[in-house]
Amino acid sequence: MVLYRLYSDFRRSSGVREWEDCYTEAMVESTSASKIEELQHLYRMPEADKIKGYLATRPELAGILLGARPQIESHFGRDAVVELRFPRDYDGDYQGELLAMIQSHLDADAALDTFDRLWDGWWGDASGRRESWPLFRGIEYSGEPVP
Repeated sequence: MVLYRLYSDFRRSSGVREWEDCYTEAMVESTSASKIEELQHLYRMPEADKIKGYLATRPELAGILLGARPQIESHFGRDAVVELRFPRDYDGDYQGELLAMIQSHLDADAALDTFDRLWDGWWGDASGRRESWPLFRGIEYSGEPVP
């Protein structure tokens, strides 16, 4: 359907450039939407609609989160739960930032050591990129694992 609309737009306009711009924009939107849908399967999102809307305006951040997941799994295990949520200020308002909170069954020292290895191995470099600035990372104890 999108390609038909693009072709129709192309036929109405006589310029190839307009069609290319329209096609590129549609492909970016489609790619961003598929990345965000993929993230919903990889991360816990208590406020899924709000988070997906937020990521739609920051497609580069969605790419960073996709790249982060295998790195998190390599340090915390394939069953690692990471919750995406908005930090709130004291009035309960959003600050325009997103928090990726790794849920860990490890004791505090082991969890922080593991997080440090994740930081040194990948996340430190990734967080230096401009597109990652609205993303904060953390770790919290989630209790003993359920057998």
